[in-house]
Amino acid sequence: MKYDIIIIGGGASGLCTAIMSKTETNTILIIDHEERVGRKILSTGNGKCNLTNRFCKVELFSANPEGIYPYYPEHNRAFAEKVIGRFDCDRTIAFFRDLGMLLEDKNGYIYPRSEQASSVLDALRFRCEELGVETLLNYQPIKITRENGCFRIDEEYSCQLLVLATGGMSAPKTGSDGSGYEIARSFGHSIIPPIPSLCALRCNDPFFRELAGVRNDSTVTLLDGKKQPLMEVSGNVQFNDHGVSGIPVFQISSIAGRMLKERKQISLRIDLLPEYSMEELADFLDQKKERMLQGILHKKLANVVEKEADKKTDHQDVTPGALRAMIIKKFKVHPIGLNPFSESQVTAGGVCVEEICPDSCESKLVDNLYFTGEIIDINGICGGYNLQWAWASAHTVAESLKARL
Repeated sequence: MKYDIIIIGGGASGLCTAIMSKTETNTILIIDHEERVGRKILSTGNGKCNLTNRFCKVELFSANPEGIYPYYPEHNRAFAEKVIGRFDCDRTIAFFRDLGMLLEDKNGYIYPRSEQASSVLDALRFRCEELGVETLLNYQPIKITRENGCFRIDEEYSCQLLVLATGGMSAPKTGSDGSGYEIARSFGHSIIPPIPSLCALRCNDPFFRELAGVRNDSTVTLLDGKKQPLMEVSGNVQFNDHGVSGIPVFQISSIAGRMLKERKQISLRIDLLPEYSMEELADFLDQKKERMLQGILHKKLANVVEKEADKKTDHQDVTPGALRAMIIKKFKVHPIGLNPFSESQVTAGGVCVEEICPDSCESKLVDNLYFTGEIIDINGICGGYNLQWAWASAHTVAESLKARL
């Protein structure tokens, strides 16, 4: 069967591309190898779907509450800014209102008023049905070729314009299996090696079994092999039996993971009491004298700090309070790896942006081949930034598709 547009991948960006590019005259088919479209959407925002962020505007990227630039890798900033500059959070909010949804703003994080991710998926799915977008489910393309300006899929389906919206490799139970990378490679595209992102970091320090289950509001600083700070994020850190987790860790996981993959040395410096200066804390602890850490840190953390203090035989010239303050303010952990794709929210890596036109998200190597969403080597921090990338890149592709037909 012949279509004007075939979209491989029925996730957030694929569904959005179909809606935005559908006209009264063109024909569109979405192909997905799962039994239903949009399964990954259901798990976003802890099931509530944080679908964008008030700071998802190019002019506000550097002013977001997280205090960090929201898209990676850094050398792809211009690409991300160009795409999101055309379709930012305001346009996303308007788009979903047009789909019949009410939204709520929780300190800049935008959710459906129902607080159900299923509402977002249903809105996208129902609009596709209303517009006459066809879907083919439980189908995994085996061979895709291009002949005489036409894409052919297993000799069964053909189209003039092909969109790869297959996602990455994170949350594979939802259908993200990396199959889109192989399709991209078959057309000559380079793939930046995918790694998990927005995930916990595994560490080799001996005290983690003792700290399992502890949560602590902290400031986390990523350090390179020369102990130079690369990135700093504050929030609730979670300790488990093999490392650290929580939003601050998720935010740095992309950079940390890439450095580990390149065999570069890194460490994390965790300020366990960021609301106090080193001097204030040292004075306070010295005044307590006995049981200095009681009532200050979780007992498990306090025990580990005491053990670390006992090891510092080369700090006899400082007071007991100052020694413990130093450990608390500069608590060191040493990452050795990332949690697997199955325990990550987003994939870092993907199709190299140098081979994609930022004005259209069309391949520079193959005419009429487009990329949208997570398959591209752009990934965001927590807070709605990755779904905003899905909507924005879908818009860029859709505008180009309509101009071609």
